[in-house]
Amino acid sequence: MKFDFTGVPDRTGCGSSKWNGAKNASVDAVPLSVADMEFMTAQPIRNALSRLAEEQVLGYTDPTDAYFEAVCSWMKRRHNFEITRDELVMTPGVVNALGILIEAVTKPNDGIIILTPVYYPFDMAVLAKSRKFIYSELLLNDGKYEIDFSDLEKKAKLPEAKAIIFCNPHNPIGKVWTKQELQKLTDICNSNGVFIIDDEIHNDLIMPGVTHTVMATLDERTRNNIAVCTAPSKTFNLAGLQCSNIIIPNKSVKAKADAVMMMNLQSHLNIFAYEACKTAYNECEDWLEELLTVIDSNAKYVEGFMADNFPEIRVFPLEGTYLQWLDMRSLGMTHIELREMLEDADIFLDWGEMFGDKGRGFQRINLACAKSTLEKTMERFRAAVYKKRAEWEKNGKPYHKALAKGDKFPEITYSSHYGKDRKLRDTVTKKTLLIFSRYYECDICKKTLDTFKKYQRVFRMMGIDIKFIIQSDIDTVSRIQSNYPFEIISDPDAVFYDMFNIFEANSMINMVAGDKMFEEMTKGDVRNLLDTDLINGFVSDSSEFSHRELQLSAFIGIDKSLNVIYSHYCKTIGDFPEAGKLLGAMRKS
Repeated sequence: MKFDFTGVPDRTGCGSSKWNGAKNASVDAVPLSVADMEFMTAQPIRNALSRLAEEQVLGYTDPTDAYFEAVCSWMKRRHNFEITRDELVMTPGVVNALGILIEAVTKPNDGIIILTPVYYPFDMAVLAKSRKFIYSELLLNDGKYEIDFSDLEKKAKLPEAKAIIFCNPHNPIGKVWTKQELQKLTDICNSNGVFIIDDEIHNDLIMPGVTHTVMATLDERTRNNIAVCTAPSKTFNLAGLQCSNIIIPNKSVKAKADAVMMMNLQSHLNIFAYEACKTAYNECEDWLEELLTVIDSNAKYVEGFMADNFPEIRVFPLEGTYLQWLDMRSLGMTHIELREMLEDADIFLDWGEMFGDKGRGFQRINLACAKSTLEKTMERFRAAVYKKRAEWEKNGKPYHKALAKGDKFPEITYSSHYGKDRKLRDTVTKKTLLIFSRYYECDICKKTLDTFKKYQRVFRMMGIDIKFIIQSDIDTVSRIQSNYPFEIISDPDAVFYDMFNIFEANSMINMVAGDKMFEEMTKGDVRNLLDTDLINGFVSDSSEFSHRELQLSAFIGIDKSLNVIYSHYCKTIGDFPEAGKLLGAMRKS
């Protein structure tokens, strides 16, 4: 090889976000999570930045003619996408650009369509700008992801749907959408007045034999209804310089985007960002071509390793990006167990649940690293799975099941104010509603307890008992029991929550997204959170808390034979079933 793609840079103590987020990161246990490369930046870029530091005044800097020429030439040369400098908006990153574009083309409380699973900052951008989520799930058919065009069209016709954030190539699934798929999507959006925010940050990273199409090149109608988000950051490992080029052909939308940037007090990029981008596009194309062969080879290596050792794991073919998507659900672990197993083995990937509920049980691996790094990671992975299977063989596999109507509730032993080692079968004499409701110090839990205290008489008249399971110790439960007319079960270690897959939300955003309680609290403007305690959940490290702060609730109804007759797993913090419907469902069963 002409360039060094075999070395393993030591990023210890350098402030690397990726390495800082991995407990035992080292050159022997390189984290393969966050999407930046474990390769040194191309030498021409390093030389150019060094010259700039030596020769130029590092003052406020505007893009030069040479900068615009480099960007426009790159888009034409690599993507057959002819643009002019007047269509360009420079932002310090694509995520920043998402916020700018959302403000430019939508209003607070408008809906933004997102195809999940997908890059999680899409959610952050929508929430931060006080817009509403409109999710459309990708279909997984015969090992291939497809857009659910029927559902997409239904969502696009909603009066509140004003924009879509689209990812091409798609992160995390590594798919490059075909021209036909793109045309179908743009036809739906164009016909329904849905503006397309097109994230193409990975569009230079296309594997051999795969063809990528910039959406804006499909037709003039689409070109007038799109903003294409590009950057040299992923392509040339320049994320720390924060430089993105947003292409907005529609003059009105471009003017609005410029205005939003002014309102946000944004103007210049840093002087090194301009120089690095220009040099990358003018002098480093051969570096990129060789990089693509390395990424492709690494992808094939992972495919081969899994086929030889764990054929039950589905490895999705990498078409674009350097991020490979792995379906590990067949290993038989919950996503929490999978995460713990990997971290115990010093394997640091991106957890699939970060990209939405449909990503649970999946993992995303960063392939932009030396092959020796991948080999070490895969060897630790094999050892970790074998170790876990040996533990199961010796101690039995843990019980985990999301309960649905018709299932049998297992016989469990619990503790409450009324005694230790109480058997559920002995205490259930009629239909019973089991409510899993966080921990007593939580205001949501207290309000739920008080609400059902009021409803208790109605439930009893209907022949239904109530039991609460909360993540508080037995002393707390005994102290509060006299305040409530139903039994409260102590589960401080969340053992029963884990048994029945009553998981925490994947993030604070997922915990509140679309929640009526949250909407009432924010009153259409997320900045109203600044006056609430909930803001601590957005800015604090969850490790600071003694409880599972992102815990969701669940309502499970059983009969006296422990048959499950009702099941509702909450999707958000306040996603409670309506009392009338709950009672009706319990009575009919």
